[in-house]
Amino acid sequence: MIETILANQTYMQLAFVTCLILALLTLPLRDIVTIGFFDISDLFVSFMISVFIGYMINEGMPANAAISVGLFALIVVTVVTCVVLLNIFVIIPFRSRSENSSATSIRQLEGKEGTVSISITADGVGEVLVYTGFTKINKMAKIYESGNEPIAFIEQGTNVLVMDVKDSILYVIPYTNSIQATNKQEPTWNSKNKK
Repeated sequence: MIETILANQTYMQLAFVTCLILALLTLPLRDIVTIGFFDISDLFVSFMISVFIGYMINEGMPANAAISVGLFALIVVTVVTCVVLLNIFVIIPFRSRSENSSATSIRQLEGKEGTVSISITADGVGEVLVYTGFTKINKMAKIYESGNEPIAFIEQGTNVLVMDVKDSILYVIPYTNSIQATNKQEPTWNSKNKK
């Protein structure tokens, strides 16, 4: 059967398209069917590349000649080895670096101000919108327990300060900065006129 596929260019094209479709369909299964550095999508991508290389070799051969099964098996082994090495030395290190950078960025939210977008109860979880530069980040939040009197509820729209970050959850307390405090005070410049 493999010899028939390798001998016929139409079958080779169908095998290429089939491997491409299977690679795309198995993308959601990458985390389930994996060996750590080689998953099911990589397998179909490797077959797809091997079929393409075999097709190109067949194009350069005389009309009745076809690539041998042994040569095709060598191509498959070489391509699988290249994909494994690419995963080990390029993709996995970049993936781990990006995960580390996202963990570092959430730790940088400590001390930032935010606004409660979903109310937070004493024993529940809400959501806080934190401004970092030009971006807004929505994160789950809980009430920070300090030595002062306990806070039972922080309502939506309240300005908060991020005190701590644990397990991707922000621990916040209500906070009014000095600029907001001056906006809420009564102006005193015309107090003489009121008397």
